[in-house]
Amino acid sequence: MDTLAIIREIEADVGLRAQLRAVLLSDDVLRLPELVAENTRDIRDLKDAVSELREAVAENTRDIRDLKDAVSEMRRGQEMLRQEVGRLSAVVGGTVEEDASSVVVTVLERRGWQVHGRPEPVEANGEIDMLVQARTDQGAEVSVLVEAKTRLRPADVRRFAAVLEQLVAMIGIRGDYLPYVYGLRVYTGVEETASELGLGVLSPDGERVGGLLRSA
Repeated sequence: MDTLAIIREIEADVGLRAQLRAVLLSDDVLRLPELVAENTRDIRDLKDAVSELREAVAENTRDIRDLKDAVSEMRRGQEMLRQEVGRLSAVVGGTVEEDASSVVVTVLERRGWQVHGRPEPVEANGEIDMLVQARTDQGAEVSVLVEAKTRLRPADVRRFAAVLEQLVAMIGIRGDYLPYVYGLRVYTGVEETASELGLGVLSPDGERVGGLLRSA
């Protein structure tokens, strides 16, 4: 049956027309325009959401790039700080040894000892910083050893005392010697520890503990 025949049949059959009209005018069919409009709005909202997501991703990408730049800058700053600290340590270290040299010469001269020349820098396992040759007021020749620290703690004193004889042998000292530890900053307990071990203690203020003469 062709399309025209179907249409003629529908027009001739009142009951069939009523059934067809009921289908075409059903709620589902009548709501189709509304559903299409809703879908259109949903699609538009989805496009807006995708656009916002793209913007958020782009912003996050920029933030990540900025963060990487900040980290790189911080690393460069840390490296510069490390270099500055290294230079400062070298300057302070040199200053501490120079201060110790000046202090030990003053202390010995106040004892009435004669100092032979300037204190000489020496190194024995990194423990002894300088050696001073002097003559006592009784005419005895003495080697004065000084270990200088920016911060002098009791543990430093004990460590120095434990290796002192070995260090003296390494330097090649013969005869009497007087060991000192110098601290730009002297911590609590240093003087008591040094007294127990027979070591002298020096600070920028001068001699805080008199050392005991020893013989190699």
